[in-house]
Amino acid sequence: MNSEQYFQHINDEVKKAYAVAEVARAKGLDPVSKVETPIAISLAEKAVGLISVVYPQLQDVHIINRILELEKQYGQLTMSVCLGIAEDIAREKYCKFKDLIQAIDAGIRVAFSYFTLGVVSSPIEGYTDLKVGKTLDGKDYLVAYFSGPIRSAGTTAGCVALMVIDYLREIFNYAKYDPTEEEVKRYVTENYDYHERVTNLQYLPSEEEITFLAKNLPIQISGEPTEQREVYNHKDLPRVETNQIRGGMCLVFSECLAQKAAKGFRLLKAAKANGFKSTGFDFLQEYVDVIQKKKIKGTGAGDGVPTYMKDIVAGRPIYSHPGRSGGFRFRYGRSRNSGFSATSVSPATMAVSRNFLAVGTQLKIEKPTKGCALSMVENIEGPIVKLKDGSVVKPITMEDAHKIKNSVEEIIYLGDLLFSLDDVINRNYALLKPGYVEEWWNLQLEKAGGSVLDSCNVSFEDALILSEKYSIPLYPAYIYYWTQINYSGFLGLVDWIAHGGISEDKRFVLPYSKSDRERFAVGKRALEIIGCPHAVHLESVILNSSDSKALLYNLGINSFENLDNSFDVLVKKVPADGDVLTVVNSLCSFAVKDKAGDFIGARMGRPEKAKLRKLTGSPHVLFPVSEEGGRLRSVQAAVEYGSVQSDFPNFFCGLCGDDSPYPRCPICLTLCKKRNYCRACEKYSDGPCSEHPENIQGFSTRRVDMKMQFDLAKKMIGARLDDLPVVIKGVRGTMSQDHSCEQLAKGLLRAKYNLHVNKDGTIRYDMTEMPLMYFKPKEIGTSVEKLIELGYEKDYLGAPLTNDNQILELFPHDIVLPACPETLDEKADDVFFNITRFVDDELEKLYKLDKYFNSVDKNSLIGCLFACIAPHICTATVGRLIGFSKTQAFFASPYMHAAMRRDADGDEAAVILLMDMLLNFSRKFLPSHRGGTQDAPLVLNVKINAGEVDDQILDTVCGKYPIELYELAEQRKHSSEVQIERIAHRLKSGKDPFTNLGFTHDVDNFNRAVLNSAYKTLPTMHDKVAEQMDLCSKIRAVDTSDVARLIIERHFIRDIRGNLRKFSQQVFRCVGCNEKFRRPPLAGKCTKCGGKIIFTISEGSIVKYMEAALNLARTYKVSPYLLENLEIVQGDIWSIFGREKEKQAKLVF
Repeated sequence: MNSEQYFQHINDEVKKAYAVAEVARAKGLDPVSKVETPIAISLAEKAVGLISVVYPQLQDVHIINRILELEKQYGQLTMSVCLGIAEDIAREKYCKFKDLIQAIDAGIRVAFSYFTLGVVSSPIEGYTDLKVGKTLDGKDYLVAYFSGPIRSAGTTAGCVALMVIDYLREIFNYAKYDPTEEEVKRYVTENYDYHERVTNLQYLPSEEEITFLAKNLPIQISGEPTEQREVYNHKDLPRVETNQIRGGMCLVFSECLAQKAAKGFRLLKAAKANGFKSTGFDFLQEYVDVIQKKKIKGTGAGDGVPTYMKDIVAGRPIYSHPGRSGGFRFRYGRSRNSGFSATSVSPATMAVSRNFLAVGTQLKIEKPTKGCALSMVENIEGPIVKLKDGSVVKPITMEDAHKIKNSVEEIIYLGDLLFSLDDVINRNYALLKPGYVEEWWNLQLEKAGGSVLDSCNVSFEDALILSEKYSIPLYPAYIYYWTQINYSGFLGLVDWIAHGGISEDKRFVLPYSKSDRERFAVGKRALEIIGCPHAVHLESVILNSSDSKALLYNLGINSFENLDNSFDVLVKKVPADGDVLTVVNSLCSFAVKDKAGDFIGARMGRPEKAKLRKLTGSPHVLFPVSEEGGRLRSVQAAVEYGSVQSDFPNFFCGLCGDDSPYPRCPICLTLCKKRNYCRACEKYSDGPCSEHPENIQGFSTRRVDMKMQFDLAKKMIGARLDDLPVVIKGVRGTMSQDHSCEQLAKGLLRAKYNLHVNKDGTIRYDMTEMPLMYFKPKEIGTSVEKLIELGYEKDYLGAPLTNDNQILELFPHDIVLPACPETLDEKADDVFFNITRFVDDELEKLYKLDKYFNSVDKNSLIGCLFACIAPHICTATVGRLIGFSKTQAFFASPYMHAAMRRDADGDEAAVILLMDMLLNFSRKFLPSHRGGTQDAPLVLNVKINAGEVDDQILDTVCGKYPIELYELAEQRKHSSEVQIERIAHRLKSGKDPFTNLGFTHDVDNFNRAVLNSAYKTLPTMHDKVAEQMDLCSKIRAVDTSDVARLIIERHFIRDIRGNLRKFSQQVFRCVGCNEKFRRPPLAGKCTKCGGKIIFTISEGSIVKYMEAALNLARTYKVSPYLLENLEIVQGDIWSIFGREKEKQAKLVF
């Protein structure tokens, strides 16, 4: 099956699902009697479709066609297209608006939506309004309003939005904004207040930068108040509507305009070159050239703590301090299951790390990016560890590492971190220097005209022959970390080696008796640091045959014959001082390259995740049970009470003469009439209230007979009370604009299968995102026959698919879901098997239609369609399930992740069974507050277009890496100098961008790794920290005392102080009815129900880390200043709660 046939197949299957869902929705049992997620195929359709939520008149094919015309003229996703379509819409060429400002607003939103791929809600939720202000001389200027959801657009897109607004300002002759001195200072104060008092900005400009930008703004950047806190200074300004902190304004000003000024202005210049006239942001050239060059180094990181270590969390280990020897060794490559920000390590490294690292675990790293998710690859360098008996070993497999992990005294080297060239190029980063590895050696061999069958497995003898024949350096497996020891260590090692000898079985034996240990201690440590495996015996240290030959060959001893003479020659040849690697090269017959390269600082970030999403209270149905549902929000409790009082939509059944919470009467099954309610008159009406039009709403607060609704729901689906679970949970109240609620019968069916509803009526499963370009049938548990049926007829080399060990290239919409046998949460196969049964019951019993899935087991799920969606976006992408892995990761093509505007840096995404979304999703359920449409499938993308997804995909490298990469990296050149085919080149040349992307490192089975991080299985924070510190104390690249300091400063002391502050500001709660009180009632009990009043912030939550923090500080000898700080905080706690009497809990021997 080729790409076009595949896309057509997906489209046909989607249409079948829509046809069934439309029939079901037409029955009127849902808030809207049609499927509420329209299909969009092109970027233009998605961009316009999203904004049509705000401006329905934009649903015009001429607008879509115009965008396509502009793309042909200027290229996809360019500033020129944004400016062109914004101008056309603002000039009302295709539809009319109330006034000019509304027309300009619509143009801005469509342009913004287009640049953000039409998949995020920022154009309708983050950019909130456009108003007109008055300059000091009475002219009109534009004021743009932003709110918190602007964050989801991305910083570059936010900067582009400002430039689009300014372009339209000039088109329609609005004046430039003329900020006063006070308004300029307000920008400075508010940005710093937001950063210091609310949350850290990604980029905090200096005061000088903010002042320069604010003085030159052509439009006023404003926003809604997002915080209760007011700014410290510069309040009550006439042209600033609020004294409260405006989070959206701060995000746009600092993270978008200031941080992305250079990139934004570059895009604007490209548009101006195409004939678009815009001058309002020309001042950015000066900002980029002068101001940014003068900015103070380290702004936002003045404490000197590396970025990746700033937000350290207790229990999550640090693996290496920045650039420290022994950390992760940087290596170029992309395995079948890495790339697109995901990296790979050896499974042995995962095991040696005490299982903290698992597939999908996030690593926060020093460079060249911030974060990455982990996968495994077997054929890269694993850890080198020193055991408690002094031996040094290199475990190859995970099983090898598990056998020795309790005997490890020191982790000398963690092993390789396989990082794709794609990501280095995408981050516009200089090339990092890799250690000398097998791929590099093989490229040198091929360049010289030679070849080997397996470049990862070359014997010592063959390596010598090839080096001699082709004049290439010695094979990487037979060289050592010479650059990691100093010269005195090298001399000590040579001295020790000169006293060694060869055993009968050709192993090199070094003296190590009690008297020798002190004499040769320096040499022993050097042998460890160069990474040479050896076994310590009673009176000797023994190297295996291969390492014996390799080590001596590195030092110029090419034969075991006449060793004493060779040792004498060696000692004479070694100079008294020099560079170790240079000296080794002078001794060895062949070139010895630097095995180390760059080491990368890293720490553990978020653990991997794969679990069913649950709202607060884990509801089964979006039906309000209010306070009558009790603490558990129980439907049965509300039924026992008899009725619930909450906000319900105003439906009225004319036949029954009664109100209904649903659009179709559950008693007589006729369609109800929607009525309005006037809050002032307290009356219902069919139309608007003539006296109080501003008080009209589509809902009212009233009592609903819960027992009757429950009985009707049971009758509707033919359920008996005995068939239902003991607890069926509703929600405390609905949050949508008209307070629409779900059919209670849907909750009964969900509860039957232990499924929980999301805010939009669907059932979500959240997972860590991981890329997958190629897979083997055995890795996903799907039969060869089924895969052939799904279109996988040939493997990636073109051979017919016949066995489960062949490698297949993943289609762009295909996904692999997690079914981890070690997880403590629900497995995806169990969850979605139950969801198919729920949907079939829903169709059969509620909608009175035929079943759709007829699932008999979990294998029935293969081939089913899903909707894939990431947080903060509002467009879902169709996915087709082809199997299940044993990991806790969401494996999908990089194209799928890019379609969701995500990558695999530790992000998470969710999937929804497509039929569940079509039947149960409704915009009427979405919260009416700002940001309510985020993470909702407002549009469905049924075809991934390679040029219409996140542009990170364009830097994906196709094929193998050239030798020039290693040569340039050795010189630390910039990544842009590497000439290699990427997807961007394929799109320009018209080649198929979805096939033959290639990989550099194969994997036998990506499931054979650590599958569940120890962080998730250790029961208490005390256990997590103890394991963390024990592991850190064993890693050579980690300063344990500094780790203890960071845990205390960055986690413990902040948590303690924060909770102590909240304790003095807390409210009080009734145990019985959950009523909140600002102060405890004088009666000492709840004034509503007479229940017991308790704290909402307890003493336990304040002191929970106190003892652990003090123990860390004393055990690892942190600075006296930090210890005294902790003791002062402890004194503050004692002053409030009193000092606990000392008691002996247990004896410690």
